[in-house]
Amino acid sequence: MAQSTTTLAPEWQNAVRNLRHPDAKTRLAAVEQLGNAGYTPAAEYVAPLVTDPDNAVQFAAIDAELTFFLAESIGARGILSFAGSRSRAQEAFDAGPLVRTASPAPLVVLDNLTAAIRDENARIRFDAIHALGVLAEAPLPPTQSKALLAGLDHFDPVMRAATARVLGRLRVAEAGEPLIGALNDSNELVRRFATEALGLIHEQRAVQALTDRLAYYKKGEAAAGTLLALAMIPNPSSRDLFRARLTDGDDGIRRAAAEGLGRLRDRESLAALKTVMTADRSPSVRLAAAFAVGLMDESQVLVLAQALGSPFVGAQARDYLLELGPPILPALQAALGNAKSAFQNTLRGALR
Repeated sequence: MAQSTTTLAPEWQNAVRNLRHPDAKTRLAAVEQLGNAGYTPAAEYVAPLVTDPDNAVQFAAIDAELTFFLAESIGARGILSFAGSRSRAQEAFDAGPLVRTASPAPLVVLDNLTAAIRDENARIRFDAIHALGVLAEAPLPPTQSKALLAGLDHFDPVMRAATARVLGRLRVAEAGEPLIGALNDSNELVRRFATEALGLIHEQRAVQALTDRLAYYKKGEAAAGTLLALAMIPNPSSRDLFRARLTDGDDGIRRAAAEGLGRLRDRESLAALKTVMTADRSPSVRLAAAFAVGLMDESQVLVLAQALGSPFVGAQARDYLLELGPPILPALQAALGNAKSAFQNTLRGALR
């Protein structure tokens, strides 16, 4: 194992030494000790154990790396087991981009997680790819991007779906063509996450394929997800589609239409969006309309900030604020006032 330059506190040196012990139980105990303590300086030393020959050590190492870089508590380490269906790594991924600390994970951690997504054990693969999605930051090094892209052709549809999600979260621009191909995957979940990822990476070449997909589904969850992807790209050719669906009976479709019109800066729809912002029956649609109005007219940062605490639209508001980026920081600070929650402080940091 390559020696790290990280300085270790004396009380942790024996635990770190035991990470190299020939006995798997001793390695496992050392990983769990460091993970339970959240001793982040050990991250580089724990990293090689993500690909340890012993599955239990691998599970513990992936879990410890998550703990080292999470800004808030996610699940419990005890939920990770060979037979268990829950995944702490997936829970951390689902919690969104603000769940991790601002400290970057060392490259050796990301390299070992990337290697572990090719593991023979299905659960290790699953946890490793979600942990990579939590800990990595865009842009990925070419070797990691290449390894991730290969996952879109994995024999396991669960891994193909997870790969599409992570490619989207990490904004892997090189994934455009493979993700367009994944729109025709034999598995519905893969098609769904490929659709989402194409929107997240703003893949203009996908507009026609997504438009065709929307025409096929017409309504329902798949249609709403497809229109939302189009809204995230967006493309002027979708303007009439967004206008037509702004009064749709489906809340998800109205939300997507509002976002799309906002990102296109379609001022001819501004009056309609202001009406939606105040009168629509759905909180999610009203928030989307507020976001759209803010892109073209008076700032709606206060409305978005007030929605952060909502269990229903808080994540949606967070994503809008992150998309608006650093220019809104003064208005956001004024809106949040003296609030000191970890989430709000992390959000401020992400916008800097």
